[in-house]
Amino acid sequence: MIFVKSFENRTLEIQITGQDKYQRYLARLYVPYYLNLELVKQGLASKFLVDESELNDFSKAEEEAIANGKGIWKKSLYSGCFSSKIVYSEEKVKLSNKCSESINLDGWQLKDESRKIYTFTNLSFSSITLHSSIGKDNSTDIFWNLKESVWNNDRDTLYLFDNVGSLAHHQSYRY
Repeated sequence: MIFVKSFENRTLEIQITGQDKYQRYLARLYVPYYLNLELVKQGLASKFLVDESELNDFSKAEEEAIANGKGIWKKSLYSGCFSSKIVYSEEKVKLSNKCSESINLDGWQLKDESRKIYTFTNLSFSSITLHSSIGKDNSTDIFWNLKESVWNNDRDTLYLFDNVGSLAHHQSYRY
């Protein structure tokens, strides 16, 4: 909040770049530097709805913020314990626990780049598949029970946050 407050009573240049599928305006902000990119560099925002020409810059900025545990990317005590395989064409994610200890994911959240969030309940596993579709949970598969797709076919990122909101794992594809 302190970072954003530093722009109070200052002039911003707003460049409208278009609208998304929900008719929300997309814009670039300059103060005079590119504020959108700076927010991602500082770990105060994630990359999302980025113009094709800026994908590389925003992706690098987010990866660096994650590597340094900045802002929203504070590292979980379980960072490094998970691997994932996203099969976007089948709307599923295989998660594996690489640590020797059992980890209960109660209250943990898995999200994509947009606002789709799955919250785990009392679950420990060595390997499990999370399906976006509707289904009945069992010992090897759990279901998000959505009627819509989660994983974009062009590119997306998976983020796994522990029960205190710290980042335990992330994986991007097609960046």
